[in-house]
Amino acid sequence: MATNPVLSDRCFGRTIRDMGARQPAVTEVAKSDCFEPLWSADLTLLLHAAADRMVVDLDRAAVELGLNDVRDWLVLAALDDGAQRTQLELSRMICVDKTTLIAVLDRLVQQELVVRTVDPSDRRVRIPRITPAGQRAHAKFAAARDAAESRALEGVDPEQRALLLELLARIANRQSAKQPVS
Repeated sequence: MATNPVLSDRCFGRTIRDMGARQPAVTEVAKSDCFEPLWSADLTLLLHAAADRMVVDLDRAAVELGLNDVRDWLVLAALDDGAQRTQLELSRMICVDKTTLIAVLDRLVQQELVVRTVDPSDRRVRIPRITPAGQRAHAKFAAARDAAESRALEGVDPEQRALLLELLARIANRQSAKQPVS
C-alpha cells in the first residue's frame, strides 16, 4: 500500500501536511523563526496562509454538515441569490476552474442540493439552480462560516475587520476585472 507524499519544513525537518489531509499547511512554519521575516513583507504568502487556514476550518465544517468541502458551499452561496448564471459564469465568480466545478455540481446534483437546466437560448449551456434543500444546507453552513471567521479574526477590532474586508474586496475585484475572457 503506497503512502501519501509528505511535505516537510526544510528549516526544522518537521511534517507540514500529509497530502490529502486537510490541516493547515503552514502552521509550524508560521511559528518558526526561519520564515518570520517573510510574514510581514510578503503579501502572497500572507494571503495564502490566511486562506489555507480558513479553508481547513471550512472544509471541516462542510464535512460535518454532509458536504464534501468548502467548494460545495461556494457554489451554494453563489446560487443562493437566485440570479441565473451559466456554469462558466459561476466558475469565474467563485474562482474554481470549469473541470472542478463540473465535479462539484455533479456531487451537489446527486445530493439534490442543485439542479441543472438547459439554457433556452443555447441548448449546450447549463444553468445550475439551488434547490430548497440546497438553501437549507447553505443557511446551516453560513453559520459555520461565520463562526470560523470569528475565530480567525479573534482579537481584531471591528474597524480593522471592516478595513480588512474592504481591502480584500478591492484586491478581489481588481483581480477579477483583469481576467482574460475565454
